[in-house]
Amino acid sequence: MKVGIRGFIILNIGNRLAVLVVSCDNYSDLWKPFFSLFWRFWPDCPFDIYLLSNNINPAIPQVKSLLVGDDISWSDNLRRGLSQLKEDYVFLFLDDLFLREPVKTKEVLEVFSWAVESDINYVRMNPMRNKPDESLNESIGILSKGAIYRTSTVVSVWKKNVLLDLLKDGESAWDFEVYGSIRSDKYDRFCASWKDCFPITNAVIKGKWRKGAVRRLKSLGIEIDLTSRKIMTFSETIIQYLRILRSWVLSVFPAKYRRRVKSFILRRKYNYEQNT
Repeated sequence: MKVGIRGFIILNIGNRLAVLVVSCDNYSDLWKPFFSLFWRFWPDCPFDIYLLSNNINPAIPQVKSLLVGDDISWSDNLRRGLSQLKEDYVFLFLDDLFLREPVKTKEVLEVFSWAVESDINYVRMNPMRNKPDESLNESIGILSKGAIYRTSTVVSVWKKNVLLDLLKDGESAWDFEVYGSIRSDKYDRFCASWKDCFPITNAVIKGKWRKGAVRRLKSLGIEIDLTSRKIMTFSETIIQYLRILRSWVLSVFPAKYRRRVKSFILRRKYNYEQNT
């Protein structure tokens, strides 16, 4: 494995990596604001960009449509979409994660080139949810086996065949992040960046707009369609903040203990046999 990234030669990997925005027809109201901010903050993105949806053709300039048919589950939809792509790697973007600051394309391309040429299985480009457990170089750290959210879908580079292997029919994105992390322990070369390469705003949670996200998007001049989905209530917002606090508490524990601690906090055990 090549370790150094700083100064790594940026290679032409456009034929090996694609940007895949995972969505569905029920979230079509997010497409316009999402891509408005995407192109504002990453105008020189050099990769083909695909939008995964069900039956609605988005007809968005510079975006290729990836129709997968009727909605079954997040994992089923993604599996069908990946089977249509020719590239070896995908950079996953979720439709409710909106860019809020400019992307430093040169730094991103150095990491992407390194990942593809070094045969890396996974690189998360945002450390907020779960930071690396061990330093690999000045830019990247290793996600140890046993780490929670080892398969977090947030702005992540995936080797396509590894992602396909870890997907399980019927799972939601939340299920995949929990149980896919357990299944991922059979793989090495799972990494995450130390810095936030893609500053994002998580705009929608469980189908509702976050009030703070709506304010931020409006400050950026983005129009939001509030007729298509509601804003989270005060009690729903408090519950979400408590979940964020729980994630912060978990980050205090060594990686190998976090799954057990999370299981205790949730007062349940992961079903390893069923979900591995």
